[in-house]
Amino acid sequence: MTDHVDAIAPSTRATFAAPPPETDDGARHIGEIFRRLAQAAETFPPQAYARIVAAVLNALGKAVLVEAERQAERLRERMAPARPGIKVSASARRVDFDGWDPGDPTES
Repeated sequence: MTDHVDAIAPSTRATFAAPPPETDDGARHIGEIFRRLAQAAETFPPQAYARIVAAVLNALGKAVLVEAERQAERLRERMAPARPGIKVSASARRVDFDGWDPGDPTES
């Protein structure tokens, strides 16, 4: 970190650098983003805040593109033609075999 970090109070610095909340609630994540942006607006002058917002939007765009690529790769893998040969899966069709068993053909 640069010397500029010393201009921010240690408690404020910790809230900006804190990891995201561990929850599956999307609204909680969005609220955390807005809380930190609002805190940055109060802490920094307008020009610095504009750079922060631009950096956040840039990071958000990159993260969205990375996730879109991951999902596209999963979709390509699922849609790929099946390889030739025997396919084994947990959801394969089960067939009841005929209960009639003639037994050993050498016995009679």
